[in-house]
Amino acid sequence: MKEKTAALATLAACALIACADEPTITLTPIEDWTAEPEFEIGDQMEGDALFGRIRDVRPSADGSRVYVLDTQSLEVTIWTPDGTLIRRVGGRGEGPGEFSDPGPLFLFGDRFQVGDHARYTSFALDGEVLGTDGFPPGVGLLRPGMDMATQRRSFTSFQVFAMFADGSVGALGLPPWVLDGDVPEEGDPAIPVLRASRDDGAWGIDTLGLLSFRDVYATLDHPEYGETGAVQPWIRPDHYQMDPWNGSVVISRSLRTHPGALQLIEISLEGDTLWNHRVQPPLIPVTEDDIEAAVDEMAPVFSADSGSAPFMLRRAIRGSLIIPKYWPATTEIRLMSNGEIWFQPAGHENPGMWYAVRKGEDGPIRSVVLPERFRPLDLNATHVWGVRTDELDVQYVAGLRLVRSL
Repeated sequence: MKEKTAALATLAACALIACADEPTITLTPIEDWTAEPEFEIGDQMEGDALFGRIRDVRPSADGSRVYVLDTQSLEVTIWTPDGTLIRRVGGRGEGPGEFSDPGPLFLFGDRFQVGDHARYTSFALDGEVLGTDGFPPGVGLLRPGMDMATQRRSFTSFQVFAMFADGSVGALGLPPWVLDGDVPEEGDPAIPVLRASRDDGAWGIDTLGLLSFRDVYATLDHPEYGETGAVQPWIRPDHYQMDPWNGSVVISRSLRTHPGALQLIEISLEGDTLWNHRVQPPLIPVTEDDIEAAVDEMAPVFSADSGSAPFMLRRAIRGSLIIPKYWPATTEIRLMSNGEIWFQPAGHENPGMWYAVRKGEDGPIRSVVLPERFRPLDLNATHVWGVRTDELDVQYVAGLRLVRSL
């Protein structure tokens, strides 16, 4: 396992080395798709479908049901696509099938599963409680000299995690600089993706991969507060998604050596690399207007009553930025239950543009333009489902039919 982790760490380091020569850029073939509104579930003021804060929407593979997790009502509601309520599950509490801070929701062929603090509850597809599996909020002992991959481990509902079929749990190990809200030191530029599993009643832990945060923060000397950090506009940290359907983890990273490219890596629960694929969507140049807008956005963070001339401040901020030739491919990824990885290109003029990559394959990707104020959460063979938010911030569950453009 150490050799596999070291290989991932090396890959992360290689992704951050600048090339002296202009890299060869080959765009990934794209298939154009459209998304046509077809289903919508929701009420603006009252009724069965008055949603508060929708965390997850999961359609069944055959399209007959839609499962919605609402963290405000603390329940999962089960619907037909045309808006008929089948059942409510959950409610506030600590008993079987009840929630206090639920999420995420995963739907399988014979059950669905909801995380809640230090446990996962499994339900039959009709909503009956099947059982509860617990996991500890922290795993293992802290020892002097412990490396970053195992240090200060914590499982928290604020991070995306999953329980796999074998009862093991995937989560992030949060190092001290994350828990304390600090900018990482140069020697601590990574967060481990962990798998905790139980053997003879004792929990053990393995590192599946490392998420790089190197160069994500810009620092300036604040006249009042000293050294202050702000997020670099064009340097994205690595991102990850758990895949409980197939027992793996997908890690994404933007490549410095190939501007605008996205590296996707799938890792098994044993730590083996199952798939390693680079996607090169159309490049989006970083313009002078983009740079000026970034400086404008960052200036208030550093401008406390210092008496510094705005010009000098702006020049200092600009000097602290890492400015690539192109925008990164994305800020984050979302893994869908059908095996597709969806991502939104950073810096694109159309906020509804999304790309989809089929996990495990190296063929064309598809582009889909989604309606404004629609957030995709999952899809089956025919529809993408997610949340539409209106001008009053009321949420609706919406299903859009996916159609290949001719």
